[in-house]
Amino acid sequence: MSKFEALAPARIAGVDGVALFAALATLICAAPALAVFGLALTRSDTGADFGGALLSDGASGTVALMAAGGSGAIVFGAAAAWLVSFCRFPGRGLFEWLLVVPLAAPSYILAYAYASLTWSGGVSPIPVEGFWGAAFVYAVGLYPYIYLAARAAFVSQSSGVFEAARTLGARPAHVFWRVALPLARPAIAAGGALAMMEIAADYGAAHHFGLTTLSTAIFRAWYAHGSPAMALQISAALLLGAIVFLLVERRMRGRASFANTSRNRTAPRYVLAPVSAAAAAVFCAALITFGALLPLAWLVRLALLHANVEDIAQPFMNSMLLSGGGALATLILAAAIATAARRANMFGKASLYAAAMGYAAPGAVLAMGAVALFGLAREAGWIGGLGSGLALTALIWAYAARFSSAGVQPIDAGLARLSKGLDASARTLGAGPWRRFLRIDLPIAAPSLAAAALILFVEILKELPATLILRPFDFDTLAVKAYSYASDERLLEAATPALLIFAAGLAPILILTRELGADRVAR
Repeated sequence: MSKFEALAPARIAGVDGVALFAALATLICAAPALAVFGLALTRSDTGADFGGALLSDGASGTVALMAAGGSGAIVFGAAAAWLVSFCRFPGRGLFEWLLVVPLAAPSYILAYAYASLTWSGGVSPIPVEGFWGAAFVYAVGLYPYIYLAARAAFVSQSSGVFEAARTLGARPAHVFWRVALPLARPAIAAGGALAMMEIAADYGAAHHFGLTTLSTAIFRAWYAHGSPAMALQISAALLLGAIVFLLVERRMRGRASFANTSRNRTAPRYVLAPVSAAAAAVFCAALITFGALLPLAWLVRLALLHANVEDIAQPFMNSMLLSGGGALATLILAAAIATAARRANMFGKASLYAAAMGYAAPGAVLAMGAVALFGLAREAGWIGGLGSGLALTALIWAYAARFSSAGVQPIDAGLARLSKGLDASARTLGAGPWRRFLRIDLPIAAPSLAAAALILFVEILKELPATLILRPFDFDTLAVKAYSYASDERLLEAATPALLIFAAGLAPILILTRELGADRVAR
């Protein structure tokens, strides 16, 4: 017996310890979101409408940003995926991988970079500000969600369909609009939903451009109006909208699903005319430039002008410790949920939905839920004030609830390689649930666990709203430091922490690129 098995809870009175642990993990991840709903309905300010005017203003601002920024991201991502999948033009092979790079930078980092690039003292005469500035940042920063989904759909489609269309004389534009796009509609809808949910959840960019959204309204209700009850109500409305949007998208995508039973080879690519080929190369290069290279180069320049290592040394260490601890806690919960999801029963499905609900919720919403639960514990006399230790615990809890789904997906993919026969053989030989989990499931899923840990580390490193709400007063992270400087319009000082966050985000992008390359070789 290994030391890990010795530490594992025993199977008592026929109770499956792994199932109990998975149930506890599910409850931990779902509790903040459930608390937001419950307390929003039971607590309100006397004489105040539900959410007040902030709710209506924030809802209209969020919907408008989702429509403008999401539409731009869908157009950019779908067009880029079509070009690299079905057309030949200079640099196509390089653009195929570089088009993913803008995912490395969160939207608030792009907002800070473009603000300093186009405001007074910048090099661009065209200002990026206000509503359309935010929509531009979201479009060029989030299009990779649609690009990845659409590209995967395009390359998996049957080559016979496109060859038949070409034989009938269809031009590339007609093939795109009448054949490829309808077949890839479910994937494009899924990518577009992810991008729009990111827009709804974002706080930093919307706040920097002075916009009223549901995320910024939560902070205004709490800090400016001094009304935690109103903040909870707005949080509940935002969470409910995100869940409804996610369910509607999945239902529509399910109805529009397509089956491919004849795929046997990659469809031949169109050889574009010189002018069209140049235009395709310029289009892809522009997406990469505006989504990553230009803001990255500008941040490097500003960081070289004001590289104050002492100023960011402690926030850097805080970020590393917090991201490492949060990633470890989230990884443990995600592994338990992924194990439960492998069981074809209602509990497994409920665990996945609980994780998805947390991922759909913005960080500010889950932070409000954690604060509310700690407040109930304080009223009950179980704890005292929310000191530094409890604040960091609440923050890690919010991270786990927010990003458990991001950890479940790669772990679930790794566990899919475990054959049912192997699990059945271990059960026949007398191995209990914990022994199978520790000696079979986890070793087989080890590469996926490593990838999930890296993804979780970077996601937590970039998270801003939850950190702003729950962090101790003397505990700054790189994200908080960049936000604080940018809020004071000290964009020169904000460059270094923003650049470090950008650089950290490149790690999972490189892993994703490698996986795409491996998938391409396998085909």
